[in-house]
Amino acid sequence: MLTSLSAYLTRCISVVARITGLDVEVVDCNLERIVGTGMYADAAEQSLAAAGQVYRRVLETGEPVFLTDSGQNELCQNCPNRDRCPEKLTFGVPIYSESGLVGVLGLVCFTEEDREHILANHDTYCYFVEQLAALIGSRLGARGRLDKARHFNEVMLQAMDMSDRGLIVFNNLGQPVHLSARARTELGLSPDEEAPDLEVSSTGERFSEFDEFVVTTGGRRFMVAGRRHVLGALDPDFASIFIFNTLASFKNQISDFTGEHQGPGLNFLVGSSDSMRRLKSQIRQVAKSTSTVLITGESGTGKELVARAIHAESDRRDKPFIGLNCGAIPETLLESELFGYARGAFSGANPKGRMGKFELANHGVIFLDEIGTLPLYLQVKLLRVLQERQLTRLGSNALLDIDVRVIAATNADLQKSIEQHMFREDLYYRLNVIPMELPPLRERLDDLPTLINYFLAKYAGLFNKEVGSAGDAVLAILAAYHWPGNVRELENVIEYAVNMMPEKGYLAPEYLPAKITAVGRRQLTQRLEEAAGEGVVEPLSELERRAIERALTVFGTDSKAKTKAAKALGIGVATLYRKIKEHQL
Repeated sequence: MLTSLSAYLTRCISVVARITGLDVEVVDCNLERIVGTGMYADAAEQSLAAAGQVYRRVLETGEPVFLTDSGQNELCQNCPNRDRCPEKLTFGVPIYSESGLVGVLGLVCFTEEDREHILANHDTYCYFVEQLAALIGSRLGARGRLDKARHFNEVMLQAMDMSDRGLIVFNNLGQPVHLSARARTELGLSPDEEAPDLEVSSTGERFSEFDEFVVTTGGRRFMVAGRRHVLGALDPDFASIFIFNTLASFKNQISDFTGEHQGPGLNFLVGSSDSMRRLKSQIRQVAKSTSTVLITGESGTGKELVARAIHAESDRRDKPFIGLNCGAIPETLLESELFGYARGAFSGANPKGRMGKFELANHGVIFLDEIGTLPLYLQVKLLRVLQERQLTRLGSNALLDIDVRVIAATNADLQKSIEQHMFREDLYYRLNVIPMELPPLRERLDDLPTLINYFLAKYAGLFNKEVGSAGDAVLAILAAYHWPGNVRELENVIEYAVNMMPEKGYLAPEYLPAKITAVGRRQLTQRLEEAAGEGVVEPLSELERRAIERALTVFGTDSKAKTKAAKALGIGVATLYRKIKEHQL
């Protein structure tokens, strides 16, 4: 019976899917999918006999089923997709005609964000879906279709107001007949303000899956990203619907999706040494500015963390933070990655065009890591962007105004690159308005115990382990190591050690990587010998006591460690135990 209405059902659920952003499907009494949207659009006539447990329960009871714990609910026990089910929430409502129960209308969401949104508006969504099911049933039974259609329109408009996107309904004359609450907010209109002069026109540009439009109303112009859909409805007041976000919202959503909207602040810069206190003070001082910052320092010193801290402490903290490693992008793609491109800009480009990192970072911060690897021809273009605060996409002549704070970073010697004609001197001075040099770990060893405990706690939590702190022998070895990889290398070492440590164990030398232990002990022994060589002549007994004490510090105090210490001292284990007792060590 439902199959005869497949074209009508397709139009109906497509409208619902566009408004709610969810996937919608209609299933008959044999658990055969009649129509669907989204990931179910190409799966019509597919049998759900094995996996359609929610819809089976609806058909058995004749009542709606609202499943919010997919994979955990009793209904999921016999489902073959239980352990890999992507659905976060499923809502099934029975469809009745005059002849009785004929099928199920289902709504499905696949993200935690959509799930929370539905739960927060549970009653409205339930009512909305039930009314739609009733409308389909009335279509089948040819009962009260006009009243149901009018009522559904009212419910649909209410659902539009719950959407987190702007929605505008146009009649068949192209005039706006309804604006959602979000659309009014985005366009600066009051809740009751009419917009008879509202016009929507395409610019011809596209980014990702969206078209770029200009919305004009009340003499104001808004650049938005969205889509326009023809509804094909019989009602002339529902001819088309325009769904959009302003470009600012669109950019923020992209940076949210990439995890770059808000990053770590000063609390992620671990350490209280003099150099770290000075660095944190400098960050607070420069954060409120818009001047460019050049962060220098060895690899692994935390340059991106500093950039994120500046962003978090600034007035732009609620705006995007977009990072790009210039050395990680092929040179042929770097220009389009930075500045974007218009559709058809070059062979192999996305035919829809693409926004660049600078546009995505507009009104926020862009972090350009490894700036020293930027090719000379792009250095010229970057210099122009910094000077004029405007850019053009690749393949386009349109100038775009931007307001971006630039933070660059490098572990290279840019002065030397300038001498070798590999980096432009004028760009260097434009970037180096506020220079910040990060100290290597070996120059702030006062922070070593704090950093070790910080990473121990971090990875103990990640691995669900209860571990103790580091002993003196470990601290001595790690303090003696030269740390060419700086804090990043230390973090890797502690992550390795937590993996190796037993439950409730303490961080001992045997749990460190063999290379770190060997190098650290060698350097510690060398430093102790040099220190002893600079001292005055001492009694043999004192030299012996100090030698044993150093050996125990290096190798540890358990039985295995004492065996190693005795071997290093050139004495037997029994002699070592006797000497320890004599010197009361």
